[in-house]
Amino acid sequence: MRDPLTLSPDWQQRLLATRARLRERTPLVHCLTNQVTMNFVANVLLAAGASPAMTDHPKEAGELAAAADGVLINLGTPNAASLEAMRRASLAASKARRPWVLDPVGAAALPLRREISIELMAHRPAVVRGNASEILSLVDSDARGRGVDTRHDAGDAATAAPHLLDRTSGVAISGKIDRLVGIHDNADPVLVSIEGGSAWQPRVTGTGCALGALIAAYLAVADSTLDAMIAAHAHAAAAAERAEQEAKGPGSFAVAWLDALDSVDLTAFFETRVARHELA
Repeated sequence: MRDPLTLSPDWQQRLLATRARLRERTPLVHCLTNQVTMNFVANVLLAAGASPAMTDHPKEAGELAAAADGVLINLGTPNAASLEAMRRASLAASKARRPWVLDPVGAAALPLRREISIELMAHRPAVVRGNASEILSLVDSDARGRGVDTRHDAGDAATAAPHLLDRTSGVAISGKIDRLVGIHDNADPVLVSIEGGSAWQPRVTGTGCALGALIAAYLAVADSTLDAMIAAHAHAAAAAERAEQEAKGPGSFAVAWLDALDSVDLTAFFETRVARHELA
């Protein structure tokens, strides 16, 4: 990997404009997500400026996915009905050319989740978002995680991520440093790293699920898939840093994070915490 480069001023301004468009357009995001985190994910979307829809009935999922501006499919708590809804939603989104995000929660630990993730990827998600072990498991079936936690470094997964770009337009890997792999200006794949966030985030259920939903929201208004991933990750991380200054623990952090998502300024964050790398 070559030395990192800061984003150009033009790119930074484009990302700031993307943030403004999210607030102006209020995209409808259809979420088929973890039942444990559904309420939190909806509140995160509202705080950021999007409009959530949380329908997971199989007979409604396809119709809503085709009408939504963006779709999240998260494998957090699958059952027979929700899996059928996910199949219908991913197919309908693909046919309607609606961008959708796949979050393969637990795919590195549980074979069923990996199999379902591979099956859904046939409908070409715009973005696959997960931790390092989950992303690696989609490239190499021998990669293993521990439950929904990762045993691998995001940098290792970033090296493997380009192998998924024949089935998706972007790969977002969460970690101490987030790694995003996608196409920039119709050229070769590039890697973008994002530093920041808060140590409280892993202590609050739903922050990862919410990040997938934010990516889906930004896909509806961004100029490119890579821009959507950067904007969503930067928004989440900058808000987390601001929330940490006020929080006394995980509970107060969750509330402060919602408040910060509503109002945080991303200008300085794009200037100092986001870097571009050329993939070797």
